[in-house]
Amino acid sequence: MEDQAHEKEFTAARERLWTPVFILIVACTLCGFLVGQGLNAGTSVYLERMGGSVGLAGIGALCFSISAGVARVVSGPLIDTRGRRVVLLWGGACMLVGTIGPLFANTDAAFVVWRVLQGVGFSAVTTASATAAADVLPASRLGEGIGYYGLGQAISMSIGPALAIFLVSTDPPANFYVGTAVCSALVVALAFAIRYEKRPQALPPSSAYHVRWHEGTLGKRGAEAAQATEAAELTGIRRMLDSIFEPGAIPATVTIIFMSGAFAFNIFYMGVFGNHLGVDNPGMYYTGTAVVMIAVRLASGRFMNSAAPLAIMGVAVGGGLLAYGMLFACSLGVLGTATPLAFYAASIPFGLCMGLGIPVNQTIAVQLSPPARWGAANALFMLGIDIGNGLLATLWGALAETVGFSATIACVLVLLVLSLVIAWFAYPDHGRRPAQ
Repeated sequence: MEDQAHEKEFTAARERLWTPVFILIVACTLCGFLVGQGLNAGTSVYLERMGGSVGLAGIGALCFSISAGVARVVSGPLIDTRGRRVVLLWGGACMLVGTIGPLFANTDAAFVVWRVLQGVGFSAVTTASATAAADVLPASRLGEGIGYYGLGQAISMSIGPALAIFLVSTDPPANFYVGTAVCSALVVALAFAIRYEKRPQALPPSSAYHVRWHEGTLGKRGAEAAQATEAAELTGIRRMLDSIFEPGAIPATVTIIFMSGAFAFNIFYMGVFGNHLGVDNPGMYYTGTAVVMIAVRLASGRFMNSAAPLAIMGVAVGGGLLAYGMLFACSLGVLGTATPLAFYAASIPFGLCMGLGIPVNQTIAVQLSPPARWGAANALFMLGIDIGNGLLATLWGALAETVGFSATIACVLVLLVLSLVIAWFAYPDHGRRPAQ
């Protein structure tokens, strides 16, 4: 028995992480996030160059956020029932139409339609790719793999906004949409190449999708039988909610909603805050954050499978508290001429916060959910980030305008502490020990 256990351990250790299909999924994620980050950073600048209004840019951002949130709810069940590749293809197609469309129709009404399609496509692609990544990773290296999977998001944060603004500044500004359309087309092309659902036997033996294939639970008849059983047990509102939300993902989702308070301020207001402080180039803060995130994701193999999730979450929150503590000191004006340096330096611990906080909670969401429901689990988790970013960004804007940045940052610090408290109570017992 002991020899068999050692043999299983050795086999798991030998299972490849960077398989061809996983590389394709990471590349697809990178292209999808490049489109999303680029559109969110460049659209307002594009409208300004074309003589549009800031109000229209705000309406477009709202349409993007709402449509992305609705698509999260819809795409989760579709991923679980129709397949990952199908949703990837449809999401990529929506993004492609949404980025090609502005080259031919520039009215205000058309702009809203394009933003809706962009939001739907971005949401579907990122939800399906996250589920696909969880499918193909060896079970013993799931946390490590999800950390590496986040490289696409981290790299896109580093180059997406800068690339988008560069394209808008060229002549004609419509090159902005040409660039995002090219990335959308790459998403579609990569989705066509992600065919592991047709060949699950080629995946690592301990990967969730290979295990389900080996056990014979992936067949159409088996899926229909499972759905029929669930339909018989659930009725009315409970049946509808069960088709959308995966209960196992709730602990990580609630945790990430509170943690998103820090993300929301970083995404929407750090540039404005930097200008308020008189910092010459606030955009360097984003670059610093992205570089640290990339470094953390690259190093994640050393600790994601050997450290307790709650300990990783503690380090993430600690990084966020240090970063916003430095920013709070900047807002009070007590650092004098060292303020710009402290502002830039805060990007380092905050990169640690984002680089660890998102993947560790996504890992918990997946581990607590059955593989057949990973689409719904990832959809709920990402919806939590969308909700947290949207609601808290609105709250931070109102607070900054009425009581100032110092009080707003103090509220961010409180929410970070609350996210760790929630994780302490919400994570299951295995959240306090290394993943097995």
